[in-house]
Amino acid sequence: MLSSNRPLSPLLLVNALLMLGCSSQTPLGRWEGPERPADVRRQDWHAGPEMGQVLLTEHYRIFTTVTDQDVLQLLPQVMEGAWARYRLVAPHLQPSDQPLDCYMFRWRGQWEAYTERYAGPNAKVYLKIRSGGYTIQDRYVTYYNGREGAFSVASHEGWHQFIGRHFKGRLPPFIEEGLACMFEAVSWDDRLPRWNISLNGPRAQALRRTIAAKSLLPLQDLCAMQAGQTVGRSGDEIDRFYAQSWAFARFLWDAEDRRFRPALQRWLADAADGAVHDPTGSHRHTSATWQSQAVRPMLEHYLGADISTLDMAYRAFARKIAYDELPKHRSAS
Repeated sequence: MLSSNRPLSPLLLVNALLMLGCSSQTPLGRWEGPERPADVRRQDWHAGPEMGQVLLTEHYRIFTTVTDQDVLQLLPQVMEGAWARYRLVAPHLQPSDQPLDCYMFRWRGQWEAYTERYAGPNAKVYLKIRSGGYTIQDRYVTYYNGREGAFSVASHEGWHQFIGRHFKGRLPPFIEEGLACMFEAVSWDDRLPRWNISLNGPRAQALRRTIAAKSLLPLQDLCAMQAGQTVGRSGDEIDRFYAQSWAFARFLWDAEDRRFRPALQRWLADAADGAVHDPTGSHRHTSATWQSQAVRPMLEHYLGADISTLDMAYRAFARKIAYDELPKHRSAS
C-alpha cells in the first residue's frame, strides 16, 4: 500500500494507477520493504570547497553534499532497502562484508568536477549523461535531481554497484540494465521504502510508445546493445533501449507464471562465480572485452529455447505489459 503525506509524484502516480488497473487481474507482486529503519551514523566529509557528509549504514558509505535533511534521512533507508531487493533477485551470492561507496552531489557541476577528476577515459562519455548517474566498478556517482528522481536513480545504480562488487563475470549489458530498471519505482509507507519490482509505470509507458511507433527492436538486436551506445542519442532512442531492456528483465522474472525465474537466478549465480556459459569467454571475467556474439548462446542455453522462439514470446509479453497492465486511461505526467 502507498502512503504519503505529499501529493504523488508522476512516478508514484503512474505506479498507483498500475495497481488499480490490475486490481481485477492476478496481482503483480507486492510492495515490500524493510520493517524498521536502518541504523545510520553521520560524519563530516570535506568535498572540495564544500563541506559534505558521509552517511554510514551496515552496507553503505554514502558521500553527499545534499543539504536537504529529509533526503539525508531517507536516502540511507532507500539503499539498505534496495540491498534486500537485490538479494531477493540474486539469492545465491555470498555478500561482501565491506561497505559500498555511493556519491550523490547536490549540484550537477560538482558531479561533473568529480567525474572529470576520477572517471578516467570514460569521463567524456559520462558527462554526456543528461540525467541520472553512472557506476564505475563498485562505486556509483549521481547528482540530486529532485527527491523521487534521486531515490530512483540511486536504487537503479545500486544494482550496477551490487553487480560490480559481487560478480566475477558479467551479464549481457541489456539484461543488467533491465534488472536495474526493476528497482527504480520506490514508494513509501510511514517513511520506510517499498518496492514492487514487477511494476514500473514510466518504463511501461515508454514501451507502449515504442510499440505504437512500430520500433520495437528484435531480441537479436537488443542482445548486441549496451547503455553507452545510447548516450547522446535522442530521448526516444534512449527510452526505447531502457524500456525494452526492462521488458526483457520482466520477461525473465514474471513471464509464463515465472517459468524463467529459476533459469535467471542460475544465470546470475554462474555470472557471479565467473562460470557463466559463454563460448567466447568474454563474460567470465569483468576484465575481458565484451563480445556481443556471446549473448545469443547464453540466452539459448539458460532459457532452453532458440532465439526466434524467445523473441516471439518476449514480443507477446512486451505487448501485454505495455497495454494490459497499464490502465487504459492516461495519467498526469
